[in-house]
Amino acid sequence: MNSKIPGGITLLLILAAFSASAPMSVDMYLPSLPELARDLGTSSGQVQLTLSAFLLGFAFAPIVWGPLSDRYGRKPILYIGLTIFVGASVGAALSPSIDVLIGFRFLQALGGSAASALSRAIVRDRYGREDAARTLSLLFMVMSVAPMVAPILGGQVLVFFGWRAIFWALAGFGVICLMIAVYPLRETLAPDRRTTHHVGEMAKSYGALLRNRRFFGYALCQSLSFAAMFAYIAGSPFVLIELLGVAPELYGFLFAAHVVALMAGSFINSRLVTRLGVDRMLLIGTVGLASGGVLVLIAGATAAPLTVLLMAVVFMMLFVTMIGANATAGALSEFSHMAGTASGFLGMTQFAIGAGAGALVALFHDGTAVPLTAVMMAGGILALAVRLTILRGSAAAVEAD
Repeated sequence: MNSKIPGGITLLLILAAFSASAPMSVDMYLPSLPELARDLGTSSGQVQLTLSAFLLGFAFAPIVWGPLSDRYGRKPILYIGLTIFVGASVGAALSPSIDVLIGFRFLQALGGSAASALSRAIVRDRYGREDAARTLSLLFMVMSVAPMVAPILGGQVLVFFGWRAIFWALAGFGVICLMIAVYPLRETLAPDRRTTHHVGEMAKSYGALLRNRRFFGYALCQSLSFAAMFAYIAGSPFVLIELLGVAPELYGFLFAAHVVALMAGSFINSRLVTRLGVDRMLLIGTVGLASGGVLVLIAGATAAPLTVLLMAVVFMMLFVTMIGANATAGALSEFSHMAGTASGFLGMTQFAIGAGAGALVALFHDGTAVPLTAVMMAGGILALAVRLTILRGSAAAVEAD
């Protein structure tokens, strides 16, 4: 087996930067929410809408960016999306009210989602099924640094410069991504592979995705694993800080523990997937995620000590990126001729179901860790059920493109 990273370290780092737009935009400003509410004279509920607006934009924008990139190429759409991201970040930094900030957060997500969604399409442009899964594993491992560093970095920027400086920093990040999209990134979608779809044909393309049993199954597996992770992101501040007494300034460091697990899972998958195959690794990942979910629920229901709960969460997170890489590679291999459209749909389902998981944690909030841990377990159990039912049987043929 070739030990070199397919396509080289440069491409991997470029795509990791693009993919980091979501965790950077979400996690970096989390420590600033109380100060942001005080400064703008609003409630914590209104401030939470800045996160909801971002997730809404990130969920649905890719279904537009994907088909457009299949028609016009990856780079022009990256230019448009990243320009919107930079402009919206500047607008957020200058926002005079919470309503204006909510609007700019939505626009920020619209722009950032182009970079995140198209990074997956670029991988599919370049590699076949198994190499795509391996490259995605390495990509997820590198980009996992963002959610580990972002809340720590955001806390420091907040202390020294205030909450608005966090959005200025995100604007600078967007400028860097825009520069590397111009050079050294090269266009990966050849003109003869581009579609000529108009709006009506784009809708038909999504219909084709939904009618494909295996694509739908892969999309659900990926989204349900992400839902388990996003439930933890949404509910862990309350559980760790208010329920288990973790100091707020230490939260970011404990948060980093599950990110290390995500990176470890990606590394393990990158070493095994070319030997065992996408579907077998997906089975291993869903079994592990479901088992970890049961352990997490037991820890939450029995009011286990912090270390026990964290160990269960870390075990569960080992399998999230393993599922994500293999489900993404499997899904895109079904529609390599319109990878941008397929990647856009994956992004939409991922963030829509993830946002729904976070909403469920809030809806059933009862002052204990049970709602959080129950939603996490449900994500794992459902992902395994999808793998054993919708994705049962022989794997799709490996494509030699």
